[in-house]
Amino acid sequence: MENASKALIIAGAILISILIVTLGVIIYNNVSGIASGTNLDSQEITAHNSPFEGYFGNYVSGSNVKALLTQVQANNSAANRNDEAIGNVISVIDKDGNAVTSSSIRTGKMYTVGYPNNEEFSDETEDARFWSNGYIKTIVVVENTTSSTGSKP
Repeated sequence: MENASKALIIAGAILISILIVTLGVIIYNNVSGIASGTNLDSQEITAHNSPFEGYFGNYVSGSNVKALLTQVQANNSAANRNDEAIGNVISVIDKDGNAVTSSSIRTGKMYTVGYPNNEEFSDETEDARFWSNGYIKTIVVVENTTSSTGSKP
C-alpha cells in the first residue's frame, strides 16, 4: 500500500510538471506573438514607403507633386479611419515648415522632393523624417529656382 501511494504522488507530480511546462509554452507563444506584431519588418516598411519615395528627386514636375499629394491624402485618410494616425500620417511641407497643398503647386514648375534635413525640422530627440515604426513622417517639397529642363545647373 505504501508503494502505491508513492506511485500516485510521483504520477501527480509528473502531471503537474507537464501542466506547468505547457502553460509556460502557451504564455511564451502569446507574448512573442504580441512582440512580433508591434515591430514591422523591413519589407513592410519598404512596401509602405516606396510609393512615396518614387516621387523623390531634384527635378519633379508639378503634376507629379500633385499626384504625390493625392497619394499622401489617401494614406492619411486611411490612417485616420483606422485610428493609426500616430505612425502612419505623412506631412508634406515646404522649406519653411508650412503645409503644402495642391493649390500651391504649379503644374509648369519643377520641384525638389525628399526628406527634410533633420536638424532644421526637429529637436534632437525626434527624427523628422520617420515615425518610430519606420514609416515616412515628413516630406519636403521645394520649388526649383533653376531651369525646368531637367538638366542640373
